[in-house]
Amino acid sequence: MALEKTNSYQNRSKAALLYMIVILMCVEILDTYCTLYPTVIPSKVIAEFLSDFPQNVANSTFAFCIAIASIGTYLVLLNQFLADRFGRKILLAFTVFGMAFASLLLITATNIIQYTIYLFMLYIFFSSDIWTIYISEECPPEKRAQWNVFVLMGGIGGALLLPIFRSIFVTETTSNWRGMGYFAILWGIPLSLVILFTFKETQKYEEMKEKIASGEKIPSNFKENMKILFKSARRLEFIMLLLISLIAGTIYVVFTLLEVYYANSPNVSESYINFIILITALSVILGYLITGIAADKWGRKPTLYTCAFLSPISVILVVYGVTSLSGILLIIIVGLGAGLGYICLQGVRIVSRLIAVEITPTNARGTGSGLRSLVNAFGTTLGLIISGFLILYFGLAITFIIISFAQLLIIPLGYLYLKETKGIDLSEV
Repeated sequence: MALEKTNSYQNRSKAALLYMIVILMCVEILDTYCTLYPTVIPSKVIAEFLSDFPQNVANSTFAFCIAIASIGTYLVLLNQFLADRFGRKILLAFTVFGMAFASLLLITATNIIQYTIYLFMLYIFFSSDIWTIYISEECPPEKRAQWNVFVLMGGIGGALLLPIFRSIFVTETTSNWRGMGYFAILWGIPLSLVILFTFKETQKYEEMKEKIASGEKIPSNFKENMKILFKSARRLEFIMLLLISLIAGTIYVVFTLLEVYYANSPNVSESYINFIILITALSVILGYLITGIAADKWGRKPTLYTCAFLSPISVILVVYGVTSLSGILLIIIVGLGAGLGYICLQGVRIVSRLIAVEITPTNARGTGSGLRSLVNAFGTTLGLIISGFLILYFGLAITFIIISFAQLLIIPLGYLYLKETKGIDLSEV
């Protein structure tokens, strides 16, 4: 009877695989869109809510507001712990609904304080990474990075929708930045219901539930999960991964304020901005594919080094293009720089997320992944606060360059302290 149960369980898992991939792709469409659409409207938000201030003061104030909102990502640790406690499916449905609901509130904001509060709520949900745990616990070890990136590439539709909707709602004559939130509402609410009523739990989590049902003691509270993480044989790697995630988070300010930087330049029109966003979105598709193949073929560490090294180069390209070029050449160079920057940003995040799930045990994997996301969020807040002061004195361009060079610290940390995890079997962790 036990054998029959095991076989039916395996059959259920295989039969559900394609459906799981499709639904996770839909989740990633929403996740990508909700992560990015607030970054393509800040100049319009500033123009509506902070127009009484000088440019540098308005930009600096907005950076501090985003820093406050970014604190919402700290609650990702709670989301991940709840995924360990109550299951991946419930939390996945909850975070999808949360993105839609927060977007609904965001488009009703009437001042910068309300905008900051509602953006704070959006940050809580779009950084949960529950779908990454799904993929990591369901796919073969040798294909884990490729499957992660396959879902990301399917979800790149969310990025491609940005220039489409922005060209509709934000033009030379119109500035309806609230319209950018409509898609998240109409896509997210039905999707959360589909997940809740039709999705299946991961095999690894079901195995853990079976162990608990059989009487095996499995640590199930936050304190015990944290002990597992920091008493494991790979605790030094995990600590260094957290430091790398902290550094990686600091560069988020660049992508939060890039649209403001474009809009402040007399060389860049709204149509140029929409073209640059389109080029960036198309570049990210290629970047996701390259990241997945490289992480599985050459390893997590070389991919991490490459992305960290190219990050400041991408920022320099953007600054050079905006300040020194015009016309089609400006669009190409700035689009190339911004696209490369997003590739590097996501590349570091993809690899660090993979390493996090590959060096933590199943019953603490959600907590470990959440802690990594939490520390990355600390880095984002830190980068925004530092940038808020730098912008007052140096403006956006110099601030971007200073912040981007910190990414180079990832290379020696990864080389000295991280071990390669390509192809590792999660059952052995």
